[in-house]
Amino acid sequence: MEMLASAARLTYRWFILGPIMIGLGIALGLSLFFTVLRADPKIGIIDVPFTVITENSAFFISQMLDYAREREDIKAVVVLLNSPGGGVTPSEQLFLRTANLREEKPVVISGGQFVASGGYMMSMGANLIYAKPSSIVGSIGVRTSFFPPPPPNETDIGTGPAKLTGGTERTLLGEIELLKEAFLRTVISQRGDRLKISPEEILQALTYPGFQAKQLGLVDEIGSDIDAIRAAARLAGIDNYELVDVNAEVIKLQVEEFRRIFGTDAVMSVGDNAEPPVSAAEVLGRIGRLFPPTGDAQIAGGVPSDIPISVSTPRYFYLYGVPTDAAPVE
Repeated sequence: MEMLASAARLTYRWFILGPIMIGLGIALGLSLFFTVLRADPKIGIIDVPFTVITENSAFFISQMLDYAREREDIKAVVVLLNSPGGGVTPSEQLFLRTANLREEKPVVISGGQFVASGGYMMSMGANLIYAKPSSIVGSIGVRTSFFPPPPPNETDIGTGPAKLTGGTERTLLGEIELLKEAFLRTVISQRGDRLKISPEEILQALTYPGFQAKQLGLVDEIGSDIDAIRAAARLAGIDNYELVDVNAEVIKLQVEEFRRIFGTDAVMSVGDNAEPPVSAAEVLGRIGRLFPPTGDAQIAGGVPSDIPISVSTPRYFYLYGVPTDAAPVE
């Protein structure tokens, strides 16, 4: 009888403890399974080497920003930025796209040699701006160049005096003033209480070395690219993470799409005929010849006139000054 009672007690215990042990085993197994398979969070790295911001370069940079925004495993983004600026509209486009990305995940700018003019405009869309001690920061203002109007002809007909030319020196200066004020408002709204510089000094379009830009509140920190990555991780609240080369991922997608449409041979042909990269100095020189410096809202010849002018496209630039003795454009 005692043996039967012991067997009954043992059976009862298994009926009670068995499901509990099985449940604990399943829970432990699932925990280990998801721990092994769970991918580490990512920080996306977008590299913008020396770049004059044009419609084309802004389009590609925007694609990289969008890619980083759409990938759920990318929890933060660091943009390695080196730009003296460029066209007004594409610079504003990059600021807005960066600010849109900031709404969904942290964005940190790590400035290189230039974070100037339109490049600085873009950087203000980020949560934090890092710079190197010698980075050139600032040049907050607008520039333009204009040329004599084309001779009249019998094929071009306009409905108003400015339809064919875009306006006069006087109207052009008025538009520059509006754009300058808009740039200033963006700086004040984005930097806020961090600014230690007056609006009047901002409008001087001066540049500052990175360490001074930090003192003035134009950038947040002085540090390396690694420092910027660590800051992005802190903002995202992640410790263990991997880095994703967003440039390479976007180019890979573009090549795959190009191959899908045109075939493998076309992709190889494009690679074989690629031109060598142009140096930063050469790019600056070419731009300098196209757009010689003209003071902010000033006409070199004196009083602005109402004579029609011919305006190239794009008309206005958030672009840091370039050498006046640059080589001619080829």
